Amino acid sequence: MPPKVEEILDRFEYVVHHARHVPLSNQVMVDEDEVMELVDQLRFNLPEEINQARWTMQEQQRLISEAHAEAARIMARANERAEESVQEHEVLRRAERQAAQTVREAQAKCDQIIREAETYALEQLKQLEAHLSRTLATVKRGVEALQSAPAAAVEDGHAVTEEAPAR
Repeated sequence: MPPKVEEILDRFEYVVHHARHVPLSNQVMVDEDEVMELVDQLRFNLPEEINQARWTMQEQQRLISEAHAEAARIMARANERAEESVQEHEVLRRAERQAAQTVREAQAKCDQIIREAETYALEQLKQLEAHLSRTLATVKRGVEALQSAPAAAVEDGHAVTEEAPAR
């Protein structure tokens, strides 16, 4: 049965404590071959849990790296979507401003057309009023002429048979 790790460490400690001291220092001289053999035995006899823990740590680091990479991808996509949303929002705001401007321009054009139509209608009504006034004056003169003509013809004793010229 191979020695356990604790036994190897105890042997390592014994070698260091019983090594020869270098004069005037706290250093010791050890047998290199003996120490290297102990190191090899330690490596060989490391419990499986340490190897498993080492693998677990490596796997943990790999998972953390993958998680960071995935987080970076998610953040990049979120930033892209946010930028797209901002751009879409800006396009929408620009379209709304343009639509509002178009409505204002259409309303102004509509108001102008209404004013011009009212001005035209007023001019036409004034012309019609002037024409009707002239026509009414002509009719009044004709009525007055006809009313005064029979009275004048009766006074002279003559009947008037002539027709008034048509206008």
